[in-house]
Amino acid sequence: MDVAARSWNHPAMTTTAPRAPRPTLDGTLGPFTDDRPCAAWGLRVLATLLDSALVAAVVFVATGAAPSLATLPGLGKPGGAGGAAWTAAALLVLGVLQAYTGMTPGKRVAHVAVVDDGTGRPIGLPRTVLRWFAHVLDAILLIGYLRSAFRTDGRTFADSLFGTVAVRTTAPPPHPLVARLRRARDARAPWLRWPRPVTSGVALVLCAAAAAASVTSSSGGGEQMSERRTSCVDTGGPEATATLGSARTFDRERRLGFTRTDLVGWRVAVGWSAGIDTRDTPDIDVATVRLTVSAPDGATYDAVDVAEAVDPTVDGGDDLWWSQPDLVASTQVTAPEDVTGWTARTALLDADGAVLAECSAPVPTITTDPADL
Repeated sequence: MDVAARSWNHPAMTTTAPRAPRPTLDGTLGPFTDDRPCAAWGLRVLATLLDSALVAAVVFVATGAAPSLATLPGLGKPGGAGGAAWTAAALLVLGVLQAYTGMTPGKRVAHVAVVDDGTGRPIGLPRTVLRWFAHVLDAILLIGYLRSAFRTDGRTFADSLFGTVAVRTTAPPPHPLVARLRRARDARAPWLRWPRPVTSGVALVLCAAAAAASVTSSSGGGEQMSERRTSCVDTGGPEATATLGSARTFDRERRLGFTRTDLVGWRVAVGWSAGIDTRDTPDIDVATVRLTVSAPDGATYDAVDVAEAVDPTVDGGDDLWWSQPDLVASTQVTAPEDVTGWTARTALLDADGAVLAECSAPVPTITTDPADL
């Protein structure tokens, strides 16, 4: 018996049973397979540019603003206050698409999907939003974005923090919510199904149009003056007349057949003229012009200019865009908002600050829409 026991334990007689494969959870496919390899860095860059162009096109058509690289937090610009809400809304739509399908339109065109590194499925909205904000870390000196170009798993800092990877596919395993919705659709309305190439085709058309709008844009601008001017006369001292005019500055941009006009500033100018020989009133030769533009709610913009040897026999002036005989002095107020309906108050002061003449009048309106010019 002892001999048999020793023979059984002899090294030549010992065998090792193969290790059983590690069990996997149902549906756990992992991030990378032959059908879903790691997405190339260049494809991810392409997807980002396409999505940014798409956001910019939507915001431009809606408001005239033009955000740049809006899909990259820390690097992109929302396109001003007028476009911030539309930029946020467009980004939210892209976020929902990526959260539950793994892809935005740009990613679909580039064949890139963002999925969980364990299940290979889209990651849902909370993680998608947090991951987007985490890209701020990647934007610091672009280190995080460049890091993904040199890693075999292609992870940015945001990917590492939230357990995601970018794979090359347009058909990742569905998110559980999407899977339930598909089953409900197939059971109740199977006619709502459409081929996957249709979705990809729509994404391609949208991204191509947005890219074309970005590279074919043209811009310009100009200034539009009021068709009429208002005047007021002060007869208390030397008889003097203040003539008021308004103007607005606008920028114009055209993208793929859409033209948007953005009003960027307003001017109100006043020119004082004296209908008398200034030799009889020498203080007018060194007069100061004060102009205040007031809104009904109390907001004001003002300016004070000292005349520099203004020749009253010369029409016009640096502040005016119209000819005005017997000009004594002029000034203008600039404002970043529409001053239509406001009140302009102006005064002509001597060298010591004493009021020689003063009056007020409504700011002249501009009736023509600059978009019609």
